[in-house]
Amino acid sequence: MSRGIPEKISKEIKAKVFLEADRINYLARNTSDNNAFINNLVAMPEVGGRLSQFINKMELRTYIKDAILHRYSEQKAKENRPNKIEPIINELMGITAELLETDLKNQINIFKSLNDGRFIVVTDGTILKWETALRKALLYITSKPLSDQKEMKISIILTLFARRQKVSPSDMRHLEKALSLCNAVPYVYGEG
Repeated sequence: MSRGIPEKISKEIKAKVFLEADRINYLARNTSDNNAFINNLVAMPEVGGRLSQFINKMELRTYIKDAILHRYSEQKAKENRPNKIEPIINELMGITAELLETDLKNQINIFKSLNDGRFIVVTDGTILKWETALRKALLYITSKPLSDQKEMKISIILTLFARRQKVSPSDMRHLEKALSLCNAVPYVYGEG
């Protein structure tokens, strides 16, 4: 948080919002419940009241949602994200692979199979926006020379944060079927 907000105040507000988000299990709630939560934060003297000293009141809701709660969601995903991808590759594809390249900004890793030489592109995202993670992987693949080689086999793994929600077996089957069309598989973590 910046926008001329003193660092100490910014940290206090962020801590309060994170505490409230944990208390209500923000990540597992639906959009309308979260909209009501954001409205409550705007009305709280410790959050909206303090922020209104530095931010136009018309922008408070957007600021809380985009600057604070977005960071909260990213932090929770990072806390739950698997540390090692190699065991996931082995579990999903039955192969051993080594890391070749990491793109931290876009949360993309490329591995090479020690079994059959294929490349495995791993991208991170959320279960609700799995198509964004798939798009990242496909755009990454087409930007690299490995996509120019006709005989090259490329697989995709999407590591998808479930945001502390249970993914139903039928939703998982449909997702797996859709991704199989792109030689991709999902790995879901952080279920509730």
